[in-house]
Amino acid sequence: MKVNFVGTAGLVPGMGLKVTGKRGQLSMLIDQDYLMEVGDGALRNLNANGTDLNAIKRILISHVHSDHFIGIVQVLFAMMKVRNRKEPLEIVGPRGIEKATRALMSICELPIADDRQRGYELRFMELGVADRFDDIRTVRGSHPTEIHAYRITRNGRSLFYNGESSYTKEVLDLGKGVDLFISTAVTLEPHLFHNTPEDVGRAATEAGVRRVAVVHWPTEFEDRREALVKLIKKQFKGEVIVPNDFTVVEV
Repeated sequence: MKVNFVGTAGLVPGMGLKVTGKRGQLSMLIDQDYLMEVGDGALRNLNANGTDLNAIKRILISHVHSDHFIGIVQVLFAMMKVRNRKEPLEIVGPRGIEKATRALMSICELPIADDRQRGYELRFMELGVADRFDDIRTVRGSHPTEIHAYRITRNGRSLFYNGESSYTKEVLDLGKGVDLFISTAVTLEPHLFHNTPEDVGRAATEAGVRRVAVVHWPTEFEDRREALVKLIKKQFKGEVIVPNDFTVVEV
């Protein structure tokens, strides 16, 4: 299983996160068939990566804040107009994911909002407190809006992704023993629900993992990522990856 970190940035200027010329908002391609998050610029980076959009079977959303979700309309439209998609696409996310997706399509006044014109079927799965299906497990986390963490297992290898929940017992348990522990690190100061680099390191240690990949981190570390790694390593002794856009990691 491979993860392509298509986009790695966040967009909370007050917390020091912003899109730069170097990085787009969060989006990760799992092998070629799962797309995790679709922040702004996802389509641009997917195209730059040479991604076959028709190979994507599922889009997985942690929560519907814009830096994780706003790019979905462009991706769906490109699947229709550019790639002439015919196969169904499943969109997985929190309760209200179908309503949010259809509302965005309607606001943009694009033909993808019309199920008959689109040319391919959209299927939606709204997640509960904890779910298990195919190679995916999820749990609901803690955030001002409903949020879910994901665990994907293929060929005996597992990855975990936490897209901004605090590390509740349920979220931490989901990540235990995975081969790649992916987490956002949004703020440098203790926060009610956003995690600091030290929080990520502490959670990874408690989960008993050996590799961490950190995304959605303060832009002040753009040219001094070793300082970000040091903060995580205060609480974690394993490998820390701070990916660029288009970094590919073998799980």
